[in-house]
Amino acid sequence: MDSILSLLLCICLIWAAFNIHPGGVPEIKATPDPTEAPSVTVAPERTPEPTPVPVRSEKPTATPIPTPAPTPEPPHYTIAPDAAAAPAPVADAYGSAGNDSPQDVIRVIDRAREIGLLREDEEVAFRADAQFYTGYHRRDIQYYLDETILMICWKEVIDGCSCTLAEVKVADPSQFRRKLAGDKFGSGRAQFASDLSKSVNAVVAMNADYYGFRDLGIVAYNGELCRFNTGSAYRNYFKYNCIPSLFITSAGDFVYIEQGETHTEESVKAFMKEHEVSFSLAFGPILVKDGIAQEVNWYPLGEALQGYSRAGIGQIDELHYLYFSLNHGEKAARWTVNEFARHYAEFPVKTAYCLDGGQTGELVIRGEPYNYIDFGAERAVSDIIYFASALPEKERSIQGG
Repeated sequence: MDSILSLLLCICLIWAAFNIHPGGVPEIKATPDPTEAPSVTVAPERTPEPTPVPVRSEKPTATPIPTPAPTPEPPHYTIAPDAAAAPAPVADAYGSAGNDSPQDVIRVIDRAREIGLLREDEEVAFRADAQFYTGYHRRDIQYYLDETILMICWKEVIDGCSCTLAEVKVADPSQFRRKLAGDKFGSGRAQFASDLSKSVNAVVAMNADYYGFRDLGIVAYNGELCRFNTGSAYRNYFKYNCIPSLFITSAGDFVYIEQGETHTEESVKAFMKEHEVSFSLAFGPILVKDGIAQEVNWYPLGEALQGYSRAGIGQIDELHYLYFSLNHGEKAARWTVNEFARHYAEFPVKTAYCLDGGQTGELVIRGEPYNYIDFGAERAVSDIIYFASALPEKERSIQGG
């Protein structure tokens, strides 16, 4: 019995010495050898993840095109309302064409469209197939073109009569102006239209209403009301309304106070303020309205219902005008005012107004009369209307000539 206990004791001692674990092999811990390099644990290699491939859009993004710088607007010129004279015309901008060479003028018109003075769709009065006057007082077709004004002047046979026409397109309303002799309303002075034209550097000038010869109608000058006469006139009319008065606005348009309209001085001033009136003309009657010839059966001025030489100013389009006069040629040219209106309406004018005719009727180019004047000599007058270049002398780049 003692021997069995001794055996069991020995087994226990052996188990304890070798740290035997119940379910496994005894763990043997070796003492590291200091001469050996320490072992390095190497991590297992990791498979690299694939680099993502960019997906191309179905519609590739276009490279943006730089926005071009805006084209600068061409310079715009104007003439001060109180300027004593306009810039002098460019001498080389004038030109002429024989009556057998009207296509030369058509090329000038085309050039005016190219530089933007005339719109591409803008109608002109000049016609290459016109019956140009070739009689004793024949004159070549005259023209002028710079960046601010186109002018064409010609003589044409209409209804067997010698007529003078001047078509003008300007770039700015300030180029359509009025000049009073003495530079003051009621100065009492009278001068030849040719002298007045030269004094203001007009490209082309024409007679106006000769306001100093009569006291009818309403007169405005430089934006101011100068004449409003409420005295009795003909029939039931007053002196201010026995004729229609034409007003030219600051935009260069034609507006009227009609014959027989009742007004006060205050209402006329209000009318002028509303329409920004620059000046007026007082002769008449209205010849064309909305493109339609007008007729009168009584009128106090200009021997309206008798045959007489005539003159008028019409508006074709914005800043686009047509002067028209009937003059003597080989024979005395005479129309009633209604005949004159019908012939005026054959041109592309929206509105037209009768000016003083007879010996007063005169067209001046380069300081000289272009048309034949009744009785063969200029008549001193109190006023003219004219068209001028607005091109400053330092900006002279010839566009025609």
